[in-house]
Amino acid sequence: MFGGADPSIPNLVATGITIRRNYITKPTSWIMQSWTVKNLVEFKNAQNVVVEGNVIENSWVAAQQGYAVLFTPRNQEGTAPWTIVRNVVFRNNIMRHVAGGFSISGYDDGRPSQQTSDITISNNLFYDVSTAWSIPNGAAAARFAIIGGGPRNVTIDHNTVDNNGSATILIYGGYTPTSTVQIYGFQLTNNLLRDNAYGVFGDAVGEGSAGLRFYTPNAIVARNAFGGAAATQYPTGNDFPTMAQWQADFVNIGAANYRLVATSLSKNASTDAKDVGVDFTALDAALNATPASTPAPRFTVQFENYDTGGEGVGYHDTTPGNKGGLYRSDNVDIAAANDTGGGYYLGWVRAGEWVNYTISAATAGTFTIDLRVASNGAGGTFHIEVNGVDKTGPLTIPNTGGWQAWTTISKRGVALGAGRQVIRVVMDTNGATGGVGNFNWFAVR
Repeated sequence: MFGGADPSIPNLVATGITIRRNYITKPTSWIMQSWTVKNLVEFKNAQNVVVEGNVIENSWVAAQQGYAVLFTPRNQEGTAPWTIVRNVVFRNNIMRHVAGGFSISGYDDGRPSQQTSDITISNNLFYDVSTAWSIPNGAAAARFAIIGGGPRNVTIDHNTVDNNGSATILIYGGYTPTSTVQIYGFQLTNNLLRDNAYGVFGDAVGEGSAGLRFYTPNAIVARNAFGGAAATQYPTGNDFPTMAQWQADFVNIGAANYRLVATSLSKNASTDAKDVGVDFTALDAALNATPASTPAPRFTVQFENYDTGGEGVGYHDTTPGNKGGLYRSDNVDIAAANDTGGGYYLGWVRAGEWVNYTISAATAGTFTIDLRVASNGAGGTFHIEVNGVDKTGPLTIPNTGGWQAWTTISKRGVALGAGRQVIRVVMDTNGATGGVGNFNWFAVR
């Protein structure tokens, strides 16, 4: 479990996590005993995560609903509003003997948190996701995933899922601080999924296209094989075998051999010309050998999450008070963003001001910095320092056509060392509007 208690260090997020080639399980003898039993893996305050090549099994309804893996930000004691779950890759794993697969929520539904984003679930085998993992007076939903509260950029690609719950993927509204429950950047591609009663169901809206249109506008839903589903209820570009046909496509379900038979119509039928569902060559390699290289570190920082310490330490602001009146109670001006994903932004920014962000880089290297900005007119200039050294030279905010008409600008070739780094964003000159511009977030990749 990463997170679950508020850190005593301000702005601390567990970063650079790799969980690889483990056997994660619980004794089934606990089911009828009096233990308080919860989940197998939980991410409550974590970023830049890779979960790969693991066998994850035995999760049942008990103190919670039995979902094996949780991506659920939790500002547990209310003192860590920076809490976030983002940039998670869950790939090449086997999950089995569980009451449910994933529970994904966009925000903490009890206290302020940041938005869950950039969750990728790819090339995994899920089987025996079953109502059998119930207890008396506690029925297992047996869903592959339940998603609510409007996370951003959720990708589900090349998975094989054998479950018997009424819905395979349930999307619900849940809590968000902006009341925007939609999932922007949702992709569901190249998966072998069962329809059962419902394949994909939007709570209070309906199955298939109806739920997807409401909860996942502009989603990419393509080349999935929905066993037993009606083609009229789903977007075109997917396949709809009968359940008997869907099951017959596998070599031997009884022996948990979910490779496709040679005659399967899902062979070489995905968007990347591979088999729909799991690429077993990649899965076997991940389970049996450690990859030669680890993905480069990548992280995103919301501009409103500058360092604590006040004037002259975490920031320098030239005007008194928070003009936006939101999120923090010092002199930095913060307002609500209407950008994809919501959140907050720094506004009323003037030349001579600056903000600090202390981060930790897993490895040294040369990176690209992306910045999300807006300006209602020609913006001003700023630069980025790392440990007191100017790393970018002057960067200009373009006229984006409105104070909340957001665009992303990038600076390539920025060298960062490993370990603790203090990134300072320094405002240099005002633009035609009398200010530099608005700042939503920056990402290092």
